[in-house]
Amino acid sequence: MIPKIQDFLKNRDPQLCVLATSSLTGIPQCAVMGYAVTDDLNLILSTDKTSRKVVNIKTNPQVALVFGWLFTELNVQIQGEARLIESGQELKTCEEIYFASHPESVEFKGLPETIFIKIKPLWLRLSDYSVDPPLIQEMSI
Repeated sequence: MIPKIQDFLKNRDPQLCVLATSSLTGIPQCAVMGYAVTDDLNLILSTDKTSRKVVNIKTNPQVALVFGWLFTELNVQIQGEARLIESGQELKTCEEIYFASHPESVEFKGLPETIFIKIKPLWLRLSDYSVDPPLIQEMSI
């Protein structure tokens, strides 16, 4: 299941997902985001350090993501734990990975307000409604 999800995520065009975060008091927020995926299935997203999602992650690192919008393609749901990457070698590594997948956003590379969200998946769900019966698989990591 993991190789199928990884292949799907790496080959989507465009590489977009919906990221859902929640404040400490439970107020939800979601956003369409560009993403990159690492070989170990961690997800890298880029954002402005003043965004609501950053404030939410600082108080509640549990996030959810959705990939795939059509019933004629795979749909993937991921729940995971997010970390903010703001400096050091890990920031440089995230920049390389993210901007390799999103060269159209390279203007944000190196800006002091640009940070990265690195998400480690803890739960996965793969749904394929293009087959009969539909294929639905879940797993915890």
